[in-house]
Amino acid sequence: MKNKIVFVLALVIIVLAALSIFLYWQNTKLAVDASQTNTDQTCSLSTNQASGVRMSVVSASQSDSFYNIQAEYPQFDGADPAFNQKIASLINGEIEDFKKEAKDNFDARNATMPAGEAALQNPEQPFDFIATWTPAQFGSRYLSFAMDIYYFSGGAHGTDQIFAFNYDLGNKKEITISDFLGAADNLDKLSNMAQDQVASQLQSNGMEVNDSMAQMIQEGAKPVPENYRNFTFGYGKLTIYFEQYQVAPGSAGTITINFYKNDLEQNAITSKYFGQ
Repeated sequence: MKNKIVFVLALVIIVLAALSIFLYWQNTKLAVDASQTNTDQTCSLSTNQASGVRMSVVSASQSDSFYNIQAEYPQFDGADPAFNQKIASLINGEIEDFKKEAKDNFDARNATMPAGEAALQNPEQPFDFIATWTPAQFGSRYLSFAMDIYYFSGGAHGTDQIFAFNYDLGNKKEITISDFLGAADNLDKLSNMAQDQVASQLQSNGMEVNDSMAQMIQEGAKPVPENYRNFTFGYGKLTIYFEQYQVAPGSAGTITINFYKNDLEQNAITSKYFGQ
């Protein structure tokens, strides 16, 4: 009887030990899995030597078997906190939307696997999200830059996105295309110039500008502020960015056109933001 009690106690101790080991392994695994779902962010400080504008560059990254995320965006000491938050919220929101879309597409793919084929644990290669930014000017008065985003969340091809930011440091406000152009009829003039330049650019890239394409250009570049929300300016140049699918088929990607100060003035378009 005594031996039987000892045996039962020993068995209980072994089971409890095994359970503790399993729980420790499971918690460790969950911690590792959780770390792989988080996008790390780091921040570095810098000063633009020409203008003295102090800024920090935030880097967001995640590299595992499911996602390859590499993103950078600036934050500015002299800007209103709401402006910096708008930039940060844009990138972080785009990353979260991308991760959800990629996961949903991956799950949908597994759900439609042919009978007999095993579900995939991970994609053949990680889903990409790449965000970079290009300054047009970082002056003592104005900030102007564009964010370029490319992501692939499944499907036939990736997606290009463009987001431009323009800011008046002196007045602590964003600059819209209406602010930049001033007179209301300047947008009509700019639209005519833009449509001609887009058509010329597409033709030079080997695309036929037929009636359907011409209508797409006219619609995407018509004179409404929303169509010209993505622009940058600096050093006597205005750059307009048309998003993928806005004025051309998706294969054309983002369409970028430039207007120099002299070109604009020849079409009776002047802006107080040039030369400051």
